Amino acid sequence: MLPARRLLAGALASAALTAITALPATASAQPPTGHTAARTALAGPPMCIDATNDRTNGTQVRLWQCMNHANQKFVIDESHIKVEDTFGTSREVCLDAGNDRTNDTKVRLWQCMNHANQRWIIKNGEIILKDTLTAGNPMCLDVGNTRNNGDKVRIWRCSNHANQKFVIDESHIKVKDTLS
Repeated sequence: MLPARRLLAGALASAALTAITALPATASAQPPTGHTAARTALAGPPMCIDATNDRTNGTQVRLWQCMNHANQKFVIDESHIKVEDTFGTSREVCLDAGNDRTNDTKVRLWQCMNHANQRWIIKNGEIILKDTLTAGNPMCLDVGNTRNNGDKVRIWRCSNHANQKFVIDESHIKVKDTLS
């Protein structure tokens, strides 16, 4: 049952984002504070969300060059984004935004629980913290302005900016503007 559930979750997320990200992504004419002007496809390797080699609570999530590594494989399961190599185990690990809902709050790993800090919605290529949608101040997964190995992943007020646009491809969460 779990492999089928995993495949279905990955297929649905991939299909949804494929349909959404086929449309051209545009950044706002005036970048929000903390962001620079809109990006175009960058020279260099594709960049992915990476869980690091550590699966302990509080480990900060980072950006890393995409490769076929367990640190970069995720499963979307009932609005949780789980590190794939922990999926179905007694200690699943999720992306967690912490309790703060302000710009530049670092995203971390935490044991999966039924908690608002770990519930995400994927919409128009953005990964939005679910509890911020109804509050009128939606917060998105954001990779910042640089595309270097080790850059910390954070949340930032959603602004339709390239730093907040992702493509889910074969369990990888890829930064859209690094894809050719």
